[in-house]
Amino acid sequence: MPPSSADVTIFYLHGGGYFTLQPAHYLVLLLRIAEAILDRGVTVSIFALDYALSPERKYPTQLAEAVAAYEYIVNEVKVRPGKIIVAGDSAGGHLALSLLVHLDKPNPAISSARMAPPKPGGLVLISPWLSLYHEPPSFVSNARTDILSATFLRRLRAQFLDGYPKSLGSPHDFNKNSCHLEFLDPDPSIDWVSVLPPWVWACAGSDEIFFDSIKTWIATVQKELPEERVTLDVGAGREHDWQFAETMVDKSQKKTFLEGKVGDGKAFEEAAKIGRMIVEKIRS
Repeated sequence: MPPSSADVTIFYLHGGGYFTLQPAHYLVLLLRIAEAILDRGVTVSIFALDYALSPERKYPTQLAEAVAAYEYIVNEVKVRPGKIIVAGDSAGGHLALSLLVHLDKPNPAISSARMAPPKPGGLVLISPWLSLYHEPPSFVSNARTDILSATFLRRLRAQFLDGYPKSLGSPHDFNKNSCHLEFLDPDPSIDWVSVLPPWVWACAGSDEIFFDSIKTWIATVQKELPEERVTLDVGAGREHDWQFAETMVDKSQKKTFLEGKVGDGKAFEEAAKIGRMIVEKIRS
């Protein structure tokens, strides 16, 4: 079945701090999400972007590639934007929001021969990295319970942004609060009503250092959008990006899942919940 005929298409942007990982690392996570969707009688196609990584490639390369990929899915593959769900974890969540802001207010550093296509039908953010600079209290309170650290993130930020916008020159003066980079305190401010799709689902682990950032962003968005359009799912006692982490470290569940048949419904229940949530959203 061609992707354009699927009931829903997921455009996935992987995490890894903009410096590591690739779509292949997410195979089990994405397959389990897809299986949970198929179990409910909904057909699904998935595109996952293998974007360039830092330090070899700096911002805004990754955003330019995400824009090109989204335009390809809409213009070449002929998938209706309303059937697309943009999804991303960690840095991929950051890139997903960068993409949506660009569709509404194009980044002048990125050229395109076409008008930006319409925004997608939904947005899934898994432990998103929402601010490259702000370090709220959970950066300290959850420092001992999370896999990430403030020091590590500062290093990732430096190599991701280093050199930007020297290669661009005037008038693209770098602003760390650029609305394409900063989502907690953007300058200029972001019109979330215009930027965001009909529904948004985000999750955060109560033990991750991004916890306060994600709660703050959700509260900001809920002031502008009807509450039923924006959902925050909190994983009690969970650390950063736990759904993906389970598919990487739990060898027993991975063996059970890969050796089973489609529809067995075995293993990686946390990933399956995302698939079931997507079905509920598109049917509501």
